[in-house]
Amino acid sequence: MAADPHPQTRAELARLYPPVAPALHAWACLRIRPDARRQLSPEDLTQEVWLRAFQVFASFDAAKCSFRAWLFMVAKHVLLEAQRRVRKSQREAAVMGNSTLLSALHDVPLEVTSITRRIAKDEQVQRFITLIDGLDEVDRMTVIHCGIEELSLADAAARLGESYAATAKRWQRLREQMRSWRVPLDLVAGA
Repeated sequence: MAADPHPQTRAELARLYPPVAPALHAWACLRIRPDARRQLSPEDLTQEVWLRAFQVFASFDAAKCSFRAWLFMVAKHVLLEAQRRVRKSQREAAVMGNSTLLSALHDVPLEVTSITRRIAKDEQVQRFITLIDGLDEVDRMTVIHCGIEELSLADAAARLGESYAATAKRWQRLREQMRSWRVPLDLVAGA
């Protein structure tokens, strides 16, 4: 095995990533709709996010935003690219017959794969995903934007197409609701 050309980057990512990984997995499960999961699994997406984060880690600046917020910015780009690959694959399958979408994940370290598998089996994470997925669409997206992605209330309100005050009130109500669920609150920023 060749020497790692970026051992400091890998070590820093290994320190910062595990606490955010459960939230990243929940986000992937909530953002990838069930009909797309035959071609794009949350586990593969989270591992692709780790790979991209490793590649662009030099762009992370703790003075500008938290690691969690930065990682979810990376994750959104990876998700958009993956969704484009899925759509392209579906168009090609319609023309040429069925195919599967495979991502090259051979560069993902074993410890990241292990974290991903453990989180995918975690009952509390799965319960959190089920509870959030059962919310109406605006509440679900509010939790995703404010709680998981750690967007500001102003940015979340803009994405939701509602006022700052309405988003703030909704987020306050949802935080109280999530506290009553007794799920790990580290899945949600600001809860």
